[in-house]
Amino acid sequence: MLSDIKNRKLRFLAYSILSALLLILSYEPIGFFPLSFFAFVPLLILEKESRESSNSNSINLILFSSLTFILWNTGCIWWIWNASEGGAIAAIIINSIPMLVPFYLLNLSAYRNGKPNYNLFIFSWIAIEILQFNWDLAFPWLILGNVFSNFTQGVQWYEYTGVLGGSFLILSINIKLFNWIINYLNGNFVGKELKLFNIIFIWIFCPFLGSYFVLDSFKEYKKIYPSKTVNTLVVQPNIDPYTEKFNAETYPTQLAKMIVLAESKINPQTQLVVFPETALVGGLYEQELENDALIQICKSFIEKHPGINLLSGADTYKTYPKDQMNIPITARFYPSIQQYIDAYNTALFIQPGAAIQIYHKNKMVPGVEKMPYPLVFGFLEKMAIDLGGTSGSLGSDGESKVFESKHHLKIAPIICYESVFPDFVSSYKSKGADLFCIVTNDAWWGNTPGYKQHLSYAKLRAIENRTPIVRCANTGISGFISDEGEITQQSNWWEPCAIEAKVSMSSYLTFYTQYASLLHGICLVVFALQVFKLWFKPKI
Repeated sequence: MLSDIKNRKLRFLAYSILSALLLILSYEPIGFFPLSFFAFVPLLILEKESRESSNSNSINLILFSSLTFILWNTGCIWWIWNASEGGAIAAIIINSIPMLVPFYLLNLSAYRNGKPNYNLFIFSWIAIEILQFNWDLAFPWLILGNVFSNFTQGVQWYEYTGVLGGSFLILSINIKLFNWIINYLNGNFVGKELKLFNIIFIWIFCPFLGSYFVLDSFKEYKKIYPSKTVNTLVVQPNIDPYTEKFNAETYPTQLAKMIVLAESKINPQTQLVVFPETALVGGLYEQELENDALIQICKSFIEKHPGINLLSGADTYKTYPKDQMNIPITARFYPSIQQYIDAYNTALFIQPGAAIQIYHKNKMVPGVEKMPYPLVFGFLEKMAIDLGGTSGSLGSDGESKVFESKHHLKIAPIICYESVFPDFVSSYKSKGADLFCIVTNDAWWGNTPGYKQHLSYAKLRAIENRTPIVRCANTGISGFISDEGEITQQSNWWEPCAIEAKVSMSSYLTFYTQYASLLHGICLVVFALQVFKLWFKPKI
C-alpha cells in the first residue's frame, strides 16, 4: 500500500515537472512553440489519475499543479530577480495562483457531474488571461498565445481573434491529444490513427494554413489602398539605469548624447524622431513644462531641423494645493512645501509652433509603478520597488491617448509594459492611431530573456491591429516591426545607436481592433454559463 502511494507520488511529480519543462521551452528564448500543443497533457493525466486514485480528493492536484506553475513561471520570468529579488518572488507566486483555478474547476466538474467538463477548463483559463489584462496585479507575460510570437507567419489570424485565439487553440489541442492518448491506451475505440490525423489536420495544420490566406488577403488590401509613409529615426542611447540613468549630474549630458546620436543619422527627409522611455529625466514640472531646461534643448534641436517632430519619454510631475478638491489618490503630501505631488511616467510630443502634447502611462508595473488596490494595501507604499526612475504609485490618464501632428500623423505613445496588453494597445487604434511607438527601458534585467520576450510580444500587437510599430529602447533592442509582425530592422543589445526607416502608416481596422471587448465579453459569458452549469446541474 505504502509502495503504491510512493510510486503514485513520484509519477505525479514526473507529470508536474514534464509539463513545466514543455511550457518553459515553448517560450522565448527557446521558443519551440509545438511543445505547447501537449504541454498540459501530463497535468491532465495527473488530474485524471489523482481523481480516480483518491476518491475525488483535489489535494494532490493542487499540490503538484502548483509545482508546475511555479516552475513554469520561474523558468520564464526568473530574470526579474536581476532587478528585484522580492519582486521576482512576488511575480512568480501571484502569477501562479490564478492558474490553479481552471484545474480545480475541471476536477470539481468531474466530481459533481460524473465527467470532467473540458469546456469549463478552457474558458476558465481564458477568463484568467482576461483577468491578467485588467486587475491591479496584472502580469500578462505568460499568456499562452504569446508562444507564437516567433512564428508570426502562422498566426496572421490574430487580426480576428487576438492573442487569446492562440490560447484557445493551444488548450483545445491539448484536450484533443489528451483524450486521444487515454482512448488509445484503453483501446476502447476504432480508428485511432484517423482520429489522430484529424487532430493534426483540423486543429494544427488548418489554422496555420488559414494564416496564409488571411495574410494574402491583407496584402491585396494594401495593394489597392497603399499607405503613406513617415521617415522615422529611433535613438537608443544605451544609458546604464543602475549607474548613470538616474544620476542628477548626468541629466543634461544624457540628452546631449541622444541629440548627437540623432544628428549622426538625421536628414532633410526625417519627419519623426523618437527618444526612449524617461529620456528626459529628473522630474519635469508640467505646470511650467515649456520653460524646463531640457525642453528648451529639445526645442532648439527641432528648430535646427525644420519639419521634424519629437516623441520622447519623460519623468514628470504635477503639484496640488493641500486644500484642493479631488486630489488624485496617487498624489503624495510633502509637508516641506505643503502640497501634494503626483508623479508620472510620461510621453511627450514636441513639434514646432505647437503646444506640447502629454500622455501619462496607464498600465503600471505592479509593485513598481503602482501599489495594487491602494485602499487596502496603501500602507505598503514605502516598500515599492525603486525601478524606472520613480518608485511608488504613479499617476495616470486613465485611458490611452493619441498624439497628432500638424500634418495629421496620429501616433500611439505606448510606454514599456503597456505593450503586453493587447486590448489596451487596440484602444489606441480605435482612437485613430496610424502608427504605434513603443518607448521602453529594458536593461533592468540584464542580457536575459526579459528584453527578448518584450520585443517579441510587440510583433503580435502589430498583427492584431495591422499597424506598424516603432520601438525605441534606452537599452534592449530598438527597431521597426511591420504590420505583418516581422522585424524589418533592429539594433543590437547594449549598443548606442540611431537607426532610421521609412515606416508605413495604417488606417486599416481589424476585426480584433473593433471588437476586442466584445470577444472578451463573449468568453466571459461562456465561462459564466459553464460555471452556472457546474453548480446548478444535479450532482451525480
